[in-house]
Amino acid sequence: MLFEIFNCTKNGRCANATLSLLGILAFVILNGCSADYDTFGVSDYRNLEEISFAEQDGSSAVYSAERRMEFDFVAPSESQKIWDSLTIENIDMSHFASLHLVDDEIEEFPTDSLELDSLAQKVPCSKNAVKVGDKIQVPSSHIVYVVVVSESGMKSIWQLVLNIPEPESERSSSSVKSAKSSSSVKSSASSSASSSSAKSAASSSASSSSTKNSSSSNSGESRESSDSRDSSSSAAENSIESSGSRESKSSDSREAPAPRILSLSIAGKSAEFDADRKTFHLDDFDFRTDLTALELSEMELSEGATANIEVGESYDFGAGVQVTVTNANDESETYSVKAGYQLPGSNFNTWKGDNVTPDSIWGNANTILTTTEKITSGSMIGAQIQTSSALTKMASGSLYTADFNPKGVGTLSMASSSTWPDGNELLDFGKPFAARPEFMEVKFSYEGKGDSCDIYILLENRTGDKNVNRKSSDVNKLVASAWFRSTKADNSGRENPDVVSVSEPDENKMRTLRLKLQYGEPLAGSPIENSSTFNTKLESSNKSAINNGLVQGTGDELVTHIRVVFASSADGNHYKGTKGAILVIDEMKLIY
Repeated sequence: MLFEIFNCTKNGRCANATLSLLGILAFVILNGCSADYDTFGVSDYRNLEEISFAEQDGSSAVYSAERRMEFDFVAPSESQKIWDSLTIENIDMSHFASLHLVDDEIEEFPTDSLELDSLAQKVPCSKNAVKVGDKIQVPSSHIVYVVVVSESGMKSIWQLVLNIPEPESERSSSSVKSAKSSSSVKSSASSSASSSSAKSAASSSASSSSTKNSSSSNSGESRESSDSRDSSSSAAENSIESSGSRESKSSDSREAPAPRILSLSIAGKSAEFDADRKTFHLDDFDFRTDLTALELSEMELSEGATANIEVGESYDFGAGVQVTVTNANDESETYSVKAGYQLPGSNFNTWKGDNVTPDSIWGNANTILTTTEKITSGSMIGAQIQTSSALTKMASGSLYTADFNPKGVGTLSMASSSTWPDGNELLDFGKPFAARPEFMEVKFSYEGKGDSCDIYILLENRTGDKNVNRKSSDVNKLVASAWFRSTKADNSGRENPDVVSVSEPDENKMRTLRLKLQYGEPLAGSPIENSSTFNTKLESSNKSAINNGLVQGTGDELVTHIRVVFASSADGNHYKGTKGAILVIDEMKLIY
């Protein structure tokens, strides 16, 4: 007998599947639905990925941590004068959520995630949801606030900043009027100052003349001389006034420089500027530095510009700070400024035997079979990770921020797939970490022989520390993720939505892979959907099994732990792989 059921992924997305009754039972026992739902309950997802408008110029700038989006628009036509409304062209958000306009003015938009959550619950919203094709009115402030409401009624508030230019004719007219007005004021002031100076000089000259001429018997000559001097003074005064006027007009023809941050330092370290992202980032603070209160030690701005942060003050550069720079013409630019640190040993240059140091950060399963070892090739020192066979089972090579077999399970027991159907339950994943990187880069090569490798990074928020000591009341949330899974190093296999780029091989035959971390709900199609990441129930009944399962977070939680994994066989935790598949990695870097 056949039944049609829904196969629920962790995102709540469902696909029809036809299974036999036996298949259904196996599905329920081995898979079930994800941790995001409680037995087909309602969804708490309220993530907003992007909004776009029909009148928009270019793509939206999305600042997820600050729950803010910025939009540039084409100038309205001369006949239209202004954009009084905008048409929503696309809304990308959690599947079961709805979008509503805020029916109130907001005096100050907070930056703290807890304050944002509190505000979202308080503000009144439109009863009807906003949909694609709807028009929204443009307020005079050019700022719109929206609330994303989950299926369960939970809310998340966002600020939409609308950068709308004036029509070309009005900008030209306004510029001319402003220049004339400014020139007139400056010329008047200059003329007044010049006139005063000239009159003072004339008065002094007249006084001197009077003294000299007091002894003269020819009063007519005295008057003639005085008139001559007055005439000369008047000419000089006119000459000075004319010169001042010319200087003023010349000065007024120059526009204020565009508002820019020219350089910036945090805690004495110079930040790197990423022009594409309009971001100043500093990636190399000491590991576990407190990033929440770092001093802005230097900031150079373009001439005449001001900023909303001050040198000498401390800010939370770990979460990221939005810095708005404004010039004398009230033009502004907003930059993101962020700081972070690297994982110790992530250049993979320092080894102790076949173990990357420090081993307090990096682990592997070499106690069973040496599948991870140092490799030197050309100018590179890195890690070679290889799939092999042991005790009749396939053993994926691996390197990870985890402790392998901390409970000391015996080798023969580990080899039993019936006792340990998921080998990940032998590991304690994750190391303490509190930064919020935007990207992960790593150099790698892969010869899979038909197998697939895994390279991924997860940021977690935990109520406890080590999973080996995890209590039943502890909750581990996924804050952010980025995942690469491929049969080929050039990423020509399955689609990996978290991949930004894969370079051509360098002189050491290594490619550079860049992954973008997705905060909150992973992107659709990410390999995380086909992993055991969200398994919160143990598959092994052995008392030594370790629960590494996560539930989905919003992406706004504090980061407490990091999980980085490199594996030569993506399904190696289920003892599946191809013998001789080799993954080589080098120089992992976090970019903020």
